[in-house]
Amino acid sequence: MLQKTNTKKQNKTKSSSRKKIHRFLMYSLIILLFIFFGTWYYMVFKKETVYIDKSAQIENIEKLELEKRIHKMVRGYPIEEMIPYIMEQDKLVSIFLVSIAKKESNWGKRTPKYKGKECFNYWGYRGPNQLGNGRHSCFASRQEAVDIVGKRISYLVNTAGYTTPKKMIVWKCGYSCKTHSAYGVQKWISDVDLYYQKLLE
Repeated sequence: MLQKTNTKKQNKTKSSSRKKIHRFLMYSLIILLFIFFGTWYYMVFKKETVYIDKSAQIENIEKLELEKRIHKMVRGYPIEEMIPYIMEQDKLVSIFLVSIAKKESNWGKRTPKYKGKECFNYWGYRGPNQLGNGRHSCFASRQEAVDIVGKRISYLVNTAGYTTPKKMIVWKCGYSCKTHSAYGVQKWISDVDLYYQKLLE
């Protein structure tokens, strides 16, 4: 009888030990899985976040450098006051805004007027509100001018694919240069390209 009791106790002890081992193994497996998935998450998502952060930092640095070049280039010209609004645009749009304005108005020194008031049209832009000298568009403020003209240039760059002065000749000609002299067309392209290249560096 005593032997049976001892055997039962031994079996219970063995069973308890097995349960403890199983429990230990199960917890160990959970911990290992947690470590594995934690490491995987870090490698996939954290690295991607770091990469995005670095890309944003590089983009900000490039934008600051572009802004410095623009300030240096247009210092003393009326367009200088538009720089904060110009820098709100995409990089290539900003570059075209400055380059085209040099050709069309000498950065704001030759501009259309309406009833003696400044139209802030530095790009020879002709939109729906044609009121200025030569039937050019007039704008209520510098910001409105940059926003409207920038939107048009953005469309030409990002949708139509006019990413170089040669392609952007539509700004001068419309969709056909047949009524313009070959010299005038080439002159527009080369003059705009001069400042385009300086700012694109």
